[in-house]
Amino acid sequence: MTSSLSNDTLSRSYTLSPVAASVPAARAWARRMLVRWEIPHLAERIELLVSELITNAIKHAKTGGAPVALILRFVGETLRLEVHDRDAENRPIQQRPMAEAVGGHGLWLVEAYSDRWGIDLTEYGKAVWVELDDCGAAT
Repeated sequence: MTSSLSNDTLSRSYTLSPVAASVPAARAWARRMLVRWEIPHLAERIELLVSELITNAIKHAKTGGAPVALILRFVGETLRLEVHDRDAENRPIQQRPMAEAVGGHGLWLVEAYSDRWGIDLTEYGKAVWVELDDCGAAT
């Protein structure tokens, strides 16, 4: 998919160790950013997306212990979440999860809760991103 963001954004990044304890830390950080940007009504949705993408990066990316970066960007009415890791080879693959399966639902949830998502190769690995439209202040 193609991103719809311009270059005129509010942007913050958070660097995380590739350990399970980073997942709740990333959710809490994202919530604080949304409150600061006066869009807290998106917090539950963003926390779910952060959890899925950070968990995937920690569990599946072969990073050799390199940190994972979480970036939030907000411009106009679009919010973009990116998770960067150092593994360009292992790209997420959306699976058709079995209803009774414990895992395998992550990218299905990402697609269901975002307007767009994709994977970009970067100089140092990859970025998995999602975008949410119509993210202005709650009415």
